[in-house]
Parts: sequence; C-alpha cells; structure tokens
Amino acid sequence: MEVPRSRNISVKVSLIAIFSVLAFLAALFVKLTVSYGAIVYAILLLIGVLVIREPYSATAISFVAGLLYSFQSILFLLILGAFLVRGLVIDVAFWLSGVYKEAEKGRYRVVPIALTMVISSFLAGIYQYLFITLFLGKLVDFGAFIVSTIFLVALVSNLLAGILVPKYVMPRIEMRW
Repeated sequence: MEVPRSRNISVKVSLIAIFSVLAFLAALFVKLTVSYGAIVYAILLLIGVLVIREPYSATAISFVAGLLYSFQSILFLLILGAFLVRGLVIDVAFWLSGVYKEAEKGRYRVVPIALTMVISSFLAGIYQYLFITLFLGKLVDFGAFIVSTIFLVALVSNLLAGILVPKYVMPRIEMRW
C-alpha cells in the first residue's frame, strides 16, 4: 500500500523535529562531557539523516538543533555556524557519493558514511576553533594538547558512529514511507 504524498511530507517534517530535539539534547551532553560524549550526538544525527533519506535532512536537523542550542550558549548565533557546517557537509557528501539513493534501497555503505562523519566533525571543529576561538576570541584557547585531544576524541567518536550506525542500527530499522 502506497503512503499518500502529503502524509509522506508530514512524516519527514515530524522526523526532522524529533531528531533535531534529540540532537540538541545530545549537544548539551557533549558540552557537559567536554566533547567526550560526541558519539551520542553523531549517532543521533546520523540515524536521523539516514531515516529521513533526503538531501536536506542533515542541514535541517543541524539547523534546528543549532538554533535551539544557541539560545543556551554564550556564543548565541555564532555557534549555529558549527552546526550548519556539519549539516551542509553531510548533505553534500551523501548526495555526491550516492548515500541517499542507496539508503532508499535499504543499503548503507560504511566507508563513505564513516568518512563523511569524520570530515564533517573535523570541519565543524575547525570552524569553532579557527573562527570563534582564534579569530573572534570568544572562547578560551586551552592550548595545542587539549584542543588536539578534543579533536581526536570527536574524530574517533564520529568514525565509530559512521561504522556502527550503517552496519548495525540501520538494518534493524524498517521504514514504510
């Protein structure tokens, strides 16, 4: 039985709202754990993107989550850039590599997904460090060792999420829209 188009759109909008709030809550957890909880954010974002399977899904989820996050951040809307960088990189990379088309068929290629998650995390971190910390001076620069450790933990977390979600989580989720 085919789902009507209007219901299909409302399901996707609802999923964007749900995963945006989950990503926002995960971002708060990442903040509390000084980036050591980054895997939670990466897993929730990736599941949301692969469930919705549309070339705008990562940007939409990241934008709403970032907007919610900005209301409690001392950086206010400046932090939204890190969320947007992350969402845009995922959307463009998934679109170019065909991840969205493969996801429609229930196939999830681990290598492009994991690579995209690592690159998007790295670029969002670069935005936050170079632009917000060094250029604007809005955050404290804790030095090379601590910054490198935070980057490394985030990259490993995103690599693990990029492997675990397509390999173990997504095959167990049944989608009928």
